[in-house]
Amino acid sequence: MQWQRWQLAPRYAQGVTSRPLAGWPSSAARRPNVILIVLDATRAANLSLYGYERPTTPRLERFAEGAIVYERAIATSCWSLPCHASIFTGLYPSAHGADDQHQFLDQRHPTMAGILADAGYQTIGLCEKRDVGPTTGADRGFQRFDQRHGSRSGLLTRRLENGFGRLTGTRDAGLARTSRKMRALLPKLAASEEPFFLFVSTVESHIPYRPPRRYDMFRPPGVTRRQAGRVNQDRWAYMSGRVPMEPEDFETLRALYDAGIRYADAALGRWFEWLEALRLLDDTMVIVTADHGENLGEHGLMAHGYCLYDTVIRVPLIIRYPADVAAPGRVTHQVQGVDLLPTVLSLAGVEAPSGVGLAGHDLLSSTRHDYTVAEQARPDMATFRRRFPEADLRAHDRELRMIRTDDAKFIWSSDGRHELYDLLADPGETRDVAGERPDQVAEMARRLEDWVASRAPAQAPPVTSQALDRPDVVPDR
Repeated sequence: MQWQRWQLAPRYAQGVTSRPLAGWPSSAARRPNVILIVLDATRAANLSLYGYERPTTPRLERFAEGAIVYERAIATSCWSLPCHASIFTGLYPSAHGADDQHQFLDQRHPTMAGILADAGYQTIGLCEKRDVGPTTGADRGFQRFDQRHGSRSGLLTRRLENGFGRLTGTRDAGLARTSRKMRALLPKLAASEEPFFLFVSTVESHIPYRPPRRYDMFRPPGVTRRQAGRVNQDRWAYMSGRVPMEPEDFETLRALYDAGIRYADAALGRWFEWLEALRLLDDTMVIVTADHGENLGEHGLMAHGYCLYDTVIRVPLIIRYPADVAAPGRVTHQVQGVDLLPTVLSLAGVEAPSGVGLAGHDLLSSTRHDYTVAEQARPDMATFRRRFPEADLRAHDRELRMIRTDDAKFIWSSDGRHELYDLLADPGETRDVAGERPDQVAEMARRLEDWVASRAPAQAPPVTSQALDRPDVVPDR
């Protein structure tokens, strides 16, 4: 489908005024609200919105009828901290420096929440992730950041909820709690005179996959819920060779993964209904995306990290713009998470701080990426080595960079095992053709080198954050 042209509505190009205290839109101009929903570890390939055979996202499909669906959204890395940091700062991982070797987002990088807060926005974060929050500096700029991890009361509440959930078949990874907070929060935001930025994270499609019983609808014939629960979900045990797995095991895991997506989709549907009932949709930019995807046995890998294949870096991106800003449709060229900050700032009429060189561009402009790039710093192998000291982990202990056009992908590796894939003939990236196409390898490697040379690297010290080294705070890997 073709790109559709649109113009910014005049009311958003003007100055800032407020709406009545009751919270309903007035005829006066005001800055739009922004809601950013990040579905953790959710790859685009498993959403029925993107053509997947299972009905995993019926509510999101209905929502997308009034939105822009970006068909080729490419993550900037393969795990949560660097991907979220790119979304928040508009910078690639090598520029913001929040990665495996420095698990913290340094204060010198302005964030979406901080910039909008300075412009008069209320900024609220609802997040269930350990490594996107205070321990990694990812909460900077939020006036309120709710996260149950890291406190004794939060741990006790989680244990009580899990116990009740196991008995009733409603156990989840925190989505029910987030929905309760959303239901209480949205009416207050609607009644406020100030615009708001709300960041919401879900982890229902993140390993371990344990969907509530009601949504566990995709299991293979003959596989009981108890049997599905016994399938190995220890990524390190599988990747070290300690625990072998069969295709049938991964088919069961895929069913559980899809059920988690369906559960998150149901919650999204309720949130969208609440926004509509509160008359917030016409005045709000709603972004639904993922930080990264997931491997379900492809490439000999499980979960995420350690690779830059499309299973992990091709993510959903759906944006419903405020009324009259953009016509619904589908966009087929490549976009990235670094494009979200400039798009939000442009729509809100807010300037980026001086001296900040954003890597992305406004998605409502005519600017396009000639190619996309993703990066994986040398992984933090501490947990892997501690648990499996005898395993040969050299295949995973390497730095990666990727450059991707519409037709091909080149993956540079610090150990010299570079890869090239023909995305038109082999979209699953099952056949490395680097040895057959040396000229194309040289050309894409040159373009990647030029890109690296044009970027100012982060000056962060190459050490792992002590905060994430604590035994009770396990990074999302």
